[in-house]
Formats: sequence, structure tokens, C-alpha cells
Amino acid sequence: MSGSVNVSFVGCGGMAAHYLGVYRDLDWVRVMSCVDTNLESARTAAEMAGGVATLDFAAALDADVDAVIISTPNSLHRSQAVSAIEAGKHVLLQKPVAANLADAEAIAAAAAQSTRTVGLYMSYFDQPLVHDLRDMVSEGWLGDLVHCYARLMHKGGMMWSEEALKGNRTWRGSVEETGGGCFIQLAVHYIHIFEWISGSSVVRATGFTRNLHCPGLEGEDLAVAVLQLDSGAMVTLDTAWCANGEELSVHGTLGRFSYRNSQRLALASSAGPFEGRVARYSGGLTPAFGGPQGEEQQMEICPPAFNDISNPLNQHRAFLEAVREGKPAPVSIASGVDDMRVVAAVYESARSGRAVEVG
Repeated sequence: MSGSVNVSFVGCGGMAAHYLGVYRDLDWVRVMSCVDTNLESARTAAEMAGGVATLDFAAALDADVDAVIISTPNSLHRSQAVSAIEAGKHVLLQKPVAANLADAEAIAAAAAQSTRTVGLYMSYFDQPLVHDLRDMVSEGWLGDLVHCYARLMHKGGMMWSEEALKGNRTWRGSVEETGGGCFIQLAVHYIHIFEWISGSSVVRATGFTRNLHCPGLEGEDLAVAVLQLDSGAMVTLDTAWCANGEELSVHGTLGRFSYRNSQRLALASSAGPFEGRVARYSGGLTPAFGGPQGEEQQMEICPPAFNDISNPLNQHRAFLEAVREGKPAPVSIASGVDDMRVVAAVYESARSGRAVEVG
């Protein structure tokens, strides 16, 4: 299609509030409707981005709507996404694909039959540094990958638990609505990133889950997973809703990459200099056990805002551009289903107490 893109927002609170500005600020995008089960949330979104505020999902399927942006609880993704796809709409779906693997596969099947642009919103792909990391790996700057590590933790679960115990239930506290707890909500980011940067797939998973500090939630507030890639490299994922902290680290035979709390980057490689979009490394060696290694260099790199339309990697802008140009979405639904297979294997391992093959 060419010209303007008419959009309906389905789910206007939570993360959606952070990226509504993209749809307001792109002069070739027009918001037709803002749909939410909370009319006040829909009205707030409509005041910011335009369109009619409504409780009725049918508004998203109106003939004048080109694309539907879905940011609702996981359990609603299948019915809403499939309905929009079958109505001939372009669809951008908030991660994870669904609350369970069967629903995710049903959405992927519908997307595969569509000629429209259907994709998954993964916020970390807004970040130029993640694309630099992929280049480091593909160019061999880190050597052969040995181990990937991610920690993503916040204390939102304790807040939601406290509210639930007061009678103010949240969908994030329901296993039926989320598909689990902190792991399905947080780990999919890094499962996706590690498979994407490495070109490898997770083949085996071991997981441990606990609910330690969130009695008002049904799912886990702490989860640890150890994953094996088909390359032989290993991945460790730590997620929590009862502690704070974030880290993304990748270690290879020639170097290492470590990014902490979305601010502090440390690089070291014996492969020489690296010049990326935002990452810079000048080279240099230092003596170490086993032979000289790259000298560590540190820098501060902050992620772009969710609503920064000047960022060409902004995933909402990129999706809308793909719609306008008739191209595939930047992140496919099928790749998100792969993430869900890993999530399902981790939860099965946590239940059974054994490693589970991912297939």
C-alpha cells in the first residue's frame, strides 16, 4: 500500500502508553480507534494519539482500518490476532505471542495464510547496541560463542501481589492469562536475542521456578534456566519479579561483551578494533592467564526512547514502514513461536525436575 496507514490500537495501558507517541508523531499514520476494556485508558490514548475511544474490539476490524496494534493480556492474543488477520488487517502483536504454545501456533498458522504484514513487537530491537552485538558475533569479533547470560529483574511482582491481596487483581497474577509468571514475560526477550545474534537454536532446556515473595500471584516470581544451543554454546537466564537488575553478557573465545542496567557497556577482544552504530572499541592487548587478551574498555550507552521516531530501528516505525512498503514485519510471528517452545520446555523442566528437549 502507499500513502497513509490507518491504525487501531487494541490495549492502551501498560507498555502501549510508552509508544503511542510514534503513532501521533508520524505524519503519514492516522489512529482511527483506541480500544480497551478500561474506557478511561482508551480515552487517554485517544487524547494523545487521536481516534475514537471505545470498549468494542469490533472497531479494530472496521473497513477503514489498515493495521491493528495489539497490546493486551497474553490470553487474548489468539482471538484478537486471528480475528484481525482473517479480516485482512496488518497486525503487530506485543510479545509473547500468546499465553501457551497451542495459541501461539494458531496465530502463526493464520499469519502464514495472510498476504498482510504480521509481526511481533520486541522492544529490545529498538536498541542499536543489540544490532552491534549481532555484528560482533557474525564478524567473528568475539570468536566462537561459548556462553550467553541475561538477567532481567524488576519488583513489579511485589507491587501486583500486594494489590491482588487487597482485592485488586491483575492479569499478570493469573497463570491462565499470562501462561506463567516472570519467565514468560521477561525471558522471551533474551531467548529471542541469543538465537538471533548466534544463528543457533535452543535444543535442550533445564528450568527452576519459585514464588518466594509474591503470594498474591499464581505464577513464579523467580526463574532460572540453563539452555543448550545446537552450536554447543550454553545460555543462562535469570528472571525475577521480586528483585532489581539487568545484564546482557556474551563470552566467546576471543572476547566478551557485557551490558549492565541499560547503561554501562564493557568490551574486550583480542580481534582488534570494532566500530559499530553506538559501540566503539579501539583495540589493545593485556597479559592474562592463557595468553594475551583484549584490554577492557567501558562506555555509557543508554537505549533510545520507545517513542523516538528519529530512530530508524524503532520497531513500531519499522513495522509501519513495512506495512506501507508491502514488506514482511521486522520480527516474524514464527520466530516468536520458537521462543514459546523454549518457554514451554523450561516450564516442563521445572515441573518434572529433568532436562527437556526443545522441538
